[in-house]
Amino acid sequence: MRSILRQSGGDRAGDRTGDKGERRPQRYAPPLTGATLDPSPSKSTSARRAVDRFLHHPYSELVLIGLIATAVLAVLAEEATRGMRIEPVFARISDATAVVFAIELSLRFWVAPRKRTFFLHYSVDLLAILPLYRPLRLFRVLMLLRLFRAGVLLNRRMRVLGGLLRSNRSELTIMATLSVTMVLVAAVVLHASTNSIAVDAQGLDPHGLPGAIWYSLFTLVAADPVVGAPTSHTGRVVTFTLMLGGLTVFGIFVGTISATMAAALTERMEFDVINIGELNDHILVFGWNPAGPTMLRELLGPGEANHSVVVVFEAQHEPPELADLRSRHDRLHFKRADYTCVDVLEKLGIPQAHAVIILTDMTGDRPDADRDARAVLAALTVEKLAEGIYVCCELINGQHEDLLQMSGVEAVVIRDWFAGALMGSFGRSRGMAAVIGDLLTTTSGNAIFSLTVPERLNGATVLVLHQELKRDHGAVLVSLDRAGQDTIVNPDSDMLVRAEDQVFVISRHPVKL
Repeated sequence: MRSILRQSGGDRAGDRTGDKGERRPQRYAPPLTGATLDPSPSKSTSARRAVDRFLHHPYSELVLIGLIATAVLAVLAEEATRGMRIEPVFARISDATAVVFAIELSLRFWVAPRKRTFFLHYSVDLLAILPLYRPLRLFRVLMLLRLFRAGVLLNRRMRVLGGLLRSNRSELTIMATLSVTMVLVAAVVLHASTNSIAVDAQGLDPHGLPGAIWYSLFTLVAADPVVGAPTSHTGRVVTFTLMLGGLTVFGIFVGTISATMAAALTERMEFDVINIGELNDHILVFGWNPAGPTMLRELLGPGEANHSVVVVFEAQHEPPELADLRSRHDRLHFKRADYTCVDVLEKLGIPQAHAVIILTDMTGDRPDADRDARAVLAALTVEKLAEGIYVCCELINGQHEDLLQMSGVEAVVIRDWFAGALMGSFGRSRGMAAVIGDLLTTTSGNAIFSLTVPERLNGATVLVLHQELKRDHGAVLVSLDRAGQDTIVNPDSDMLVRAEDQVFVISRHPVKL
């Protein structure tokens, strides 16, 4: 059963009880789809949001992966062709990719809500662009460190894969990224430091880059320099690092310790969780119950704004339905934490969030009163940390509804009340179930969308607005929401509308006037 959001506001005296003491909603909350909560964000804020969406778009991440691969190959080719006429070509390619990376990181710094978190998260990437400065060309090997970023991005893209890879994609990504990075970095260091190793294998030049790569690879896999021996202090340090790295990487898949190591590395390297410092204009969902999958399909449905959605609750294991949705939507993330704690809410980027949805958490073994108490505590804490943020809270019992409304919570959902009201309406009017079912979902048929009245229609009548909506967009005007006043459902045709008024329409797709 789908529920309808009820929004608080205005005079509540007339909407609280009917003739028999029943609760009746006076106004409906604007849906989270179709329009942002801030109808007129500043140009700077709009630009930051646009750049942030561009940087985290799947195609942008795929292009970045390609650029990282190009930069790594250019560094290897430059090292292999040292002294040849073609060496400057690869040097210019390496410099060009470093410039692109510098621009990319500058944009990420600009849109980052927390600058300190940016430096902590991108410290390796910042080291990787040091070769852009000509006196530091000896540090061009640092460019290979961007392979770690490519591994993170590849892991996000791997979520769309099915089969066996879905369950262990993080472990595979970690092992592959660490292995490739260690082999290439060690090979370049050994090649740059002449006479560091003596390769015994026939057909390999001990002073060439291929020989250094094969030496590094076999040392990593066998945990022993089987194809040669180090002949300098640099060679001994690199060999020891490769041997230690081989034991660590391949130990991930050995016994019970492998599972613990994989989980720790996954959490530390953030291969399977979103970087909280990058969150901006996102939707936070607190708690989980059987209604969660349907709600997430609506938030992530076609035609919706490109908001990231982070689901937060304390369950020991991730629900299968949530894991399945995350495997098909790269904008959906899961974090295990106590969403009633202030420090957790601050780390989740509450001030930068687009909206907060609090579900009745059914994952733990608690009485209904405790579930409602946790929802109320989370809602009050969110309103205290970020006044004005859009909050929708679901309750089992309506006794705390007035408290939430006084605290500024915009939408309160009393599940049993709305379910009873819907069932009564369905029994009274045959065919209404199909109508309501069609309007409540954006995945098919019609839906309710919100839009802002433009300046050119300031002072026009509702009839003029309705005619334009129906003629040009095939939409039906349902209600009008004016700041500081209650929502007016089915407004009079001669009523004047103002610029920046919010109107709700029934349409097959979002409408822009």
